[in-house]
Amino acid sequence: MHRLVGYLRGALIVFSVVVATLVGAVPLIPAAVAKIALPPGRARRLASRVVYAVATSWARTANRLILGLSGTRIDYHQGMTDDPDGRYVLISNHQSWADIMLLIAAIDPQLPFPRFFIKEQLRWLPVIGLACWALDFPFMKRHSRAAIQADPARRHEDMRTIQRACAVFRDVPVSLVNYAEGTRSTPAKRAAVDSPYATMLPPKAGGTAFAVNAMSGVLDGILDMTLAYVDTPVPSFWNLLCGRIPSIAIRVRYLPLPEALANGDYGADATYRDRFKTWLNELWAAKDTAVARLQDPNDPARRFDDLSGPTTARD
Repeated sequence: MHRLVGYLRGALIVFSVVVATLVGAVPLIPAAVAKIALPPGRARRLASRVVYAVATSWARTANRLILGLSGTRIDYHQGMTDDPDGRYVLISNHQSWADIMLLIAAIDPQLPFPRFFIKEQLRWLPVIGLACWALDFPFMKRHSRAAIQADPARRHEDMRTIQRACAVFRDVPVSLVNYAEGTRSTPAKRAAVDSPYATMLPPKAGGTAFAVNAMSGVLDGILDMTLAYVDTPVPSFWNLLCGRIPSIAIRVRYLPLPEALANGDYGADATYRDRFKTWLNELWAAKDTAVARLQDPNDPARRFDDLSGPTTARD
């Protein structure tokens, strides 16, 4: 019976979010088309504001449905003052499809609304793809190692995509999200690459470095997010919707970007590349330790270490 109730709860949330998406599509589609079609100017800025308002309203509604109906509690710690007008690169671990909605739920509205690096294929997803396009989300093409070896020029495509996106974000508040692992961390994926981390894949420093360099001169710093599904070693989005994940811990802290990393050529400068990798790997090791403790139901003292700032709990 308990499992059946979970399935019904999950189905109700999916249905409710689909309805909210269809309702939001009514003002979103014409505003997004107008933004894409119009030349730069007052009319395009107005269309952009409409797209942003619809997108943020949809995300807030979807999160209320997901968290309200699932009963999942977010324990959120923010080790910095609110700054909705800042420009940040946000670095986070990634374990579930739910991470994206949870990230928005955690930082909105007290920190800038996030933009994500997303797969090129999602551009064609009805309504959602159009919204991401209109919100200037960077669509990334992921080339295999074999494809890059066959055509080395492909290695630079994503770098140019990041640079074009950041040219827009230099003029607007943004939390530019980089999941440094490149994909969701699962036990099978960690075993396949022999990851040195208990809960994470090794971070890929290139994307983070390119974003930091592209925002040079206007970047206010790094938002370091750590997300853990408490007592849940193998989280999934469906389990969240079914109410099987009682608590999620999220920490966000501000990190000033080391001066030595603010500018550099990650692709051509081996010294800069090594410095950036060392900085990110040290950050990842501390993050992995915190997540492992929180996701271990047998750890009686599980907690985030070195937290500072206000603490809130969200239902």
